Amino acid sequence: MIWIWAALMPHPPAMLPQVGLGRELSAGHTLAGSRTLLNRIAARPVGGRPDFLLVLSPHQPYAPGVLLINTAPELEGSLKRFGAPKLKLRLTTALEIEAALATYLAAAGLPVAEAAIPDITLDHGAQVPLRILSQVIPNLPPVILANPSGLTPAQALALGWALAAFQPPSETLTGALLASGDLSHRLSRDAPVGFHPDGAAFDRELLAALSAGDGTHMLAQWPPGRLAEAGECGYRPALALLGLAGEPVEIISYEGPFGVGYCHALWRPAAETH
Repeated sequence: MIWIWAALMPHPPAMLPQVGLGRELSAGHTLAGSRTLLNRIAARPVGGRPDFLLVLSPHQPYAPGVLLINTAPELEGSLKRFGAPKLKLRLTTALEIEAALATYLAAAGLPVAEAAIPDITLDHGAQVPLRILSQVIPNLPPVILANPSGLTPAQALALGWALAAFQPPSETLTGALLASGDLSHRLSRDAPVGFHPDGAAFDRELLAALSAGDGTHMLAQWPPGRLAEAGECGYRPALALLGLAGEPVEIISYEGPFGVGYCHALWRPAAETH
């Protein structure tokens, strides 16, 4: 397998001190979880830097019914929408691997579309975790940036299954998956989209699915109508991670400050976790 790790990371811009301006301290477990996640990645026996990074972000431009992959050779954006215009991110796309991946996924029966979108200013889902990841992987490797929001949950899980068997053009290349997503946005009465009891239930069951390494039960328990009440944005990235791992994923941290569920979770090949 080419994958050296896969991580679920939340993406609130307020996690960054330049945006939070102290408010981030209210999410102490999340900040600690971020540090632990970074330390685990950096401590890999052969290093935590992959040759390419597949980033699944629900805040990339969206196309209904498909996995939309960004084919712009260079990507650039800032967090100016959140009052931090100096926080800029510049990335390159792993174009040869992206083309091979798109062809492979389409052959596997997954609906795929491609579009060149060089400006990622609107995509804090990619910018925030990548900026945090750069603390242990300076000069981030080339990325493949994609939005799975157009997929059904079952297709998102199948995406992970397909990724597990993907081989890039060169057999020596390694990859890592960054699944960006917050869990329910409906955990409290001051939550961004209001309170709903299914919010906390969704988070509990997704954490259980990650710990068990099995997303199939979630698919049965959360039909589209019920899923809408959870108010999530990270379900499909998390399902793709589950499909790729095919085994339990370590929950590093979870909490629900600001009425939103934030989870850090990490999978590494079993041979490298000891």
